[in-house]
This record gives sequence, structure tokens and C-alpha cells, in this order.
Amino acid sequence: MDILLKSHKHYGTLLLALVLAVIVVTLLKGPKPVFQRIVAVLVDINLVVGLATAWFTHRPFSLLHPIFALGAVGLLHASAKSDNGSKVIKCFSIALVLLIAVWAVNAPWGQRYIGQIWMYNFSAQSVPVAPVAQ
Repeated sequence: MDILLKSHKHYGTLLLALVLAVIVVTLLKGPKPVFQRIVAVLVDINLVVGLATAWFTHRPFSLLHPIFALGAVGLLHASAKSDNGSKVIKCFSIALVLLIAVWAVNAPWGQRYIGQIWMYNFSAQSVPVAPVAQ
């Protein structure tokens, strides 16, 4: 399941560049709803890959990671269909900051500062087994 973790990590880095590209395109040429919607859906896909990664790799992660990611997804979808340039720039800029925070939570240096907050592990949440009577 290491491939899930690596794909989630590298795909997430690409998404940072794509969100920044939407901001730059909106600043230079105006809003492009098709491009904005594609980027929002690509972030959704990485969210699903991240959930699968958390479920199958059994590695602990901070709950701030999915909370920030869901906030970014909400902002991206709130402005994905918009033709209002200022709304797109504001929402995508805040989403970019949240996605950078998502990245920072699990970065090696970030785990020392904010990554240890609300740690969770799917494998630690196993169903208790009743003792066998002898």
C-alpha cells in the first residue's frame, strides 16, 4: 500500500500547482469555469485517494489533515462554476493556503509543531473481542 501513499503525496503536490495556476489564469485572463471545475474535481479525487490511504496503510495521521482538506474542497467547489473573478481569486487563494496547511501537517518538520494534534489511526480502532470462556 506504499503506492497509495506515494501517489497521494505526489498528486497532492501537483494539485498545489494547479490551484495556483487557476489563480494566475484568473488574474491574467479572467475566470475559466471549465478549468476551475476540473481542478476542483481533481482535488476531490485526491481526497478519496487520501481516505483510501488512511484506511489501508494503517499509518497514524493528524485529523487536521482531512479537516483542512475538506475546507479547501468546499471553497474550490463554492467558486468552481463562478464567472466572478474576485470570488474565484479569493476562494482559490484561501483554498491554496489550506492545502499548504494540509501539506505542512504531514511534512517532516510540520509533525513536530502541528502534526501531533488530534492524531488518529484506523488500525488502532479495532473491534474489541470477547474473551473465550474455558
